[in-house]
Amino acid sequence: MINNVNKIKKSWDTLLNVRINKSRYFTTSKSQPNILENIDNNNNQDFEQVLKNTKIRIPTSALLLPTKPKVCIGMSGGVDSTITAKLLKLQGFDVTGVFIKSWDEVEDTGRCQGERDWKDALEASEFLDIPMFKADFVKDYWNRVFIDFLKGYENGLTPNPDVWCNREIKFDLFFDFAKENFGVDYIATGHYSNLYYGEGENNSDNLQLHRAVDKNKDQTFFLCMTKGERLKQALFPIGGFTKEKIVSFAKTIPDFSKITSKKSSRGICFIGKRPLPDFLSQYIPLKPGEFFDISTNQFIKNRQHKGAICYTIGQKPHIDSLSEKYFVVRSDIKSNIVYVCPESQFDNYSKHYNFKVYSFNWINEIPIEIKSEQGFKARGICRHRGEVVDLTIKDTGKISSVDGSILYSINLDQPLRSVVSGQILCLFDRITDRCYGGGVIDSPPLYNPPNK
Repeated sequence: MINNVNKIKKSWDTLLNVRINKSRYFTTSKSQPNILENIDNNNNQDFEQVLKNTKIRIPTSALLLPTKPKVCIGMSGGVDSTITAKLLKLQGFDVTGVFIKSWDEVEDTGRCQGERDWKDALEASEFLDIPMFKADFVKDYWNRVFIDFLKGYENGLTPNPDVWCNREIKFDLFFDFAKENFGVDYIATGHYSNLYYGEGENNSDNLQLHRAVDKNKDQTFFLCMTKGERLKQALFPIGGFTKEKIVSFAKTIPDFSKITSKKSSRGICFIGKRPLPDFLSQYIPLKPGEFFDISTNQFIKNRQHKGAICYTIGQKPHIDSLSEKYFVVRSDIKSNIVYVCPESQFDNYSKHYNFKVYSFNWINEIPIEIKSEQGFKARGICRHRGEVVDLTIKDTGKISSVDGSILYSINLDQPLRSVVSGQILCLFDRITDRCYGGGVIDSPPLYNPPNK
């Protein structure tokens, strides 16, 4: 069967550098950066050759397609998505660019720079000579991401809308949009992450999500809640590169000088640089309240917060005229009290050894060990670029009161600071960079030091 596939696809197989063998689909995370070690950062031809030779992992079934795979790439006007588009085109994919609009600046004249990003993406597509379109997902984002974001804060949670945007918009509605309008086989993004496939004719069933080579830029955390069947429709071509190399390549192309000077987006787009209380006050009535100092067991006189829902564990409350920095250790929504302590005592109140998660998204099958007495040994992070810790996850046999999903217990080998309800636990293999999925953190117990 493999020989027949290679014969059928010979016309474009060489261009795509597709080979059906173990090394093709199980390239080690260290192999690709080695290609870049002797590259002249000022030589455009060197970098183009690297991009042409970069192995883009696709399922074996893609070789049965009668034509070159059609790919729709989400372009933001930034360096990552632009270089991703160039890489795909250099390797012969049929590429269409789409700018995803998810926030309406007419309704909110805040700090999202959507129109500027659209113009940048349009300019990049013109240079790359690929068709470019704009997809309006504003209503979908509002209904499927933003409303839950507001409800989360109203209930004392700290949700991460970027995680849910990937799950609900970019890797769900966006693919459906691209399939219906352009007949694509895959969507691609500039995420720093990797997808691996097993061997065989239906190897897409063996897909695995892995961390990127660049651990500082790795964005697997934001993908861990995306369903496995949707990841099968995705490509992450730059997951084997470092951010530094991607920027270096872009700098060799005069037409890309604008995107290389563009700052990477950080934080939540629709909030921008505004303080969170100022943003939330447009949608949720805020009521000022008092700060309670746990270290002195007293309220802090003449100092008020803007509303307890605006504060989360580990946050600096910016209380003026105090002798040292303070941090939030608890926010009580019902009483509208924010509990704080000095930085010198923060570890006494913020460390957690165990907590629970619900709504867990298993990208592949659920490990059988998870129901055993010993549980399943893994690693995890609770925030992007957070500390990676060893842990054990077990099925509690109970159902979450939040959404009726299975409730899992998490026991950490070492404590983590500021584990926050509503945030995401991203689960990894203990040895490899494989990501098993992620779940929503339930209310963690407050850490109490042994001598207190």
